Amino acid sequence: MAHGSSGLSYSCACFYTDNIFIEQYQMHVSFTDEEKFTKKYHKITLCYFIELLFPQVKKEVERRMKLAEESMQRKSEISLRYKPLHPELYVLQESFLSADFLEAVHFCQSPHASLDGLLNLLDSIPDKRIYRLPVFVPQFCKDFVEELEHFERSSLAKGRPNTMNNYGVLLNELGFDDSLITPLREKYLRPLVSVLYPDWGGSCLDSHKAFVVQYSLDKDLDLSCHYDNSEVTLNVSLGKEFTDGNLYFSEMREVKLLLNYLCSSFFFFF
Repeated sequence: MAHGSSGLSYSCACFYTDNIFIEQYQMHVSFTDEEKFTKKYHKITLCYFIELLFPQVKKEVERRMKLAEESMQRKSEISLRYKPLHPELYVLQESFLSADFLEAVHFCQSPHASLDGLLNLLDSIPDKRIYRLPVFVPQFCKDFVEELEHFERSSLAKGRPNTMNNYGVLLNELGFDDSLITPLREKYLRPLVSVLYPDWGGSCLDSHKAFVVQYSLDKDLDLSCHYDNSEVTLNVSLGKEFTDGNLYFSEMREVKLLLNYLCSSFFFFF
């Protein structure tokens, strides 16, 4: 479920049929009806195994159908009862953003913007169109983590990002969408990704899904292999001190790309 500039929520039809995660078997499936499901998966699973999957898949589809209404209820309750620890974080300030990030964005807004020129300002993984640069300053990350921990300690209901993560926060429910995430997407990320991903609609991104997930020894340890239902994904590491946390991309899963990277992570889905 993505959120646009008007405050409305959008769900692609494929959200209710594709990329359905079955936690017990650590696998993703697609589902429209039992007949098509059986035809698609009978060659790679046993018949009795498929029968066991049906109830779990249907339960997940039903859960997704109720997400929008349940999220609106939680957001309304949070807005009435939650007192932010750092209220200044809820309105984007340019001081929140790193100098390297601002330099890259300003270059993309200039008349001489080009992909070759932009790549001089970024770290990149050859041939994979994966790029890295600091987005936020350390003080913002510190305060933001404190805000999230403050919210976690409250008794308010919390919507989790997905069925693969048990610990995390949907940022729109906490009130970050209108004045933080949306201007970040429109004013800063859109110019950047319009140069990096012009063939993926980088210049006209109109919605997003923003959430935080958390990993630790006593919580979630990892995230199963998956793909994002988005044109562009931005991952921001907010973590404190930690070790491990390797991040892998698609067919490069056997190659460690980013070491000591993920702990508490800030994910933007566009």
